Amino acid sequence: MPIVLDTSSLIRFFTRDIEEKAAKVKSLLETEKVVIPDVVFPELEYILMSQYSITRDNLIEFYQFLTSQKNIQTSATIKRAVLLFEKTKLDIADCIIAASSYKGTLASFDRELLQAEGVTPYWK
Repeated sequence: MPIVLDTSSLIRFFTRDIEEKAAKVKSLLETEKVVIPDVVFPELEYILMSQYSITRDNLIEFYQFLTSQKNIQTSATIKRAVLLFEKTKLDIADCIIAASSYKGTLASFDRELLQAEGVTPYWK
C-alpha cells in the first residue's frame, strides 16, 4: 500500500511552523516511498503564497524538490506542469491543465494558457 502525502504534511515540512510535525514528514521522506496526488500542488501554491508569503521562486524550488526525488511518486502530468510553471507566469492549476492537453488539444479561451509551450488550441 502506498503512503500518500497530503497538503498539510507538506506545509509543515516546507514551513517548519510546527517543528515536531516537520520532523515526522522529513523522516518519512528520508525512509519511505510516497505518492503525492496532483491536487496537492495547487493547494500548496494557494496556501504557501497566500498564508505564508512564500515567493514563486521558493515555490518552484519546492516543486522541483518534490518531482525530482526518487522515492516521491508524482504523475507525468505534474512533472510537465512544474516545467511549465518554471517557464511561465501561469499558476500551477493552469499548468496542470496545459500539461494534461499534451499530445492533444485544449479547448480554452484563456489566451495566456493557449500560448504555453506544447499547447495546441482546439479552436484556431
